[in-house]
Amino acid sequence: MRLLLSLLLVFLTVFFAHKIQAQTQSSEQILATLDKCREQVISQLSFSNKMKMRSAMGAIQDNPQFIAANAAVANAPNQGAKIDARKSLAKLKLDLIEKRDPSLRPVLEQIRTAQAALLQ
Repeated sequence: MRLLLSLLLVFLTVFFAHKIQAQTQSSEQILATLDKCREQVISQLSFSNKMKMRSAMGAIQDNPQFIAANAAVANAPNQGAKIDARKSLAKLKLDLIEKRDPSLRPVLEQIRTAQAALLQ
């Protein structure tokens, strides 16, 4: 009986460790894919629009909301919270860029559409 319980405990430990590892991998993949969506859209822009995006992205780095959102990602207590914080950061980043340079709205909509398709 003791052997059976020991084997069951080992099995459950391995099983749940595997599930946790799978969740971690998938959450990291989601975060990487969010970045990849943005980068793919930006890579297809004209040189002029790439420079506008780079300038706008640089200009929002000191924004208090942006700094707080980055801190929320860094201080997330678990992977689920980290994904939620990263999604919020991605949305905030696009909103702040649009506010900074409204001429980039079509580009930002492409990024939002690509990211929304990923997250469904």
